[in-house]
Amino acid sequence: MGFKDSVRTFWRALKLSYEHIGKVMLTNLIWFVAGFLLLLLFTYVPVESNWIFLLVVVGTPITIGGSFAAVHHRMNAIVKGEDTVMGDLWVGFKRYFLRGAVLTVLAVLGFGILFFNIWFSQNYPSKLFLVLSGFWIWGIVLWYAIHQFVLPFVVNQNAGVFKALKKAALIVLDNPWPSFLLMLFSLIVTALSVLFAAPLLIFLASFLALLQNCFYHELMVKYERLAEEQAQQEEELEGEDQA
Repeated sequence: MGFKDSVRTFWRALKLSYEHIGKVMLTNLIWFVAGFLLLLLFTYVPVESNWIFLLVVVGTPITIGGSFAAVHHRMNAIVKGEDTVMGDLWVGFKRYFLRGAVLTVLAVLGFGILFFNIWFSQNYPSKLFLVLSGFWIWGIVLWYAIHQFVLPFVVNQNAGVFKALKKAALIVLDNPWPSFLLMLFSLIVTALSVLFAAPLLIFLASFLALLQNCFYHELMVKYERLAEEQAQQEEELEGEDQA
């Protein structure tokens, strides 16, 4: 999967979002409300408490990630050309919310550790720490790329948390160029959505789910072909043994 295929996959995600604009917008709105519910309540309900503020800070990434997993469930059905109704989003919440929340917490912790290592290297300079800071930067890039695929593995293969992380890491390492482009597309879309605010409410999560699942299915074609070839070779070997 080269540059042209990656760009074609990006345009396919855009086309799907346009063809299913109603589903995309409504699904994203539900994700926004569910994901940012604690933050919205804290902002508009006049309650002043450090404990409640701490709950909001800790809970918001959990609700965002869990809701994003439900969005993936519905958008993946669109990518596969299946009919999907709003009830499918509720199915996604029940089935994948916990795994999405745990993966989000692990993602935040991972980024926190990597950024702390960079900060430490900059504030306590030495040759060793300067060398290691380069590894931390690449670690951030790799960690972000891995999280482009974890939820597609969860919703397509019903993978557990650590199995999804393992498979996502392997697919990124085996396909660095399309993984880098997916990461770049994701960053651009996220930055523009946050900058203009409105896309965050009506577009961002649904489109990212479409985009990530489109890339997942495109990359998995290669492995499905390899599995078919391997199965065919095994059948031929068995036939020769019987002969």
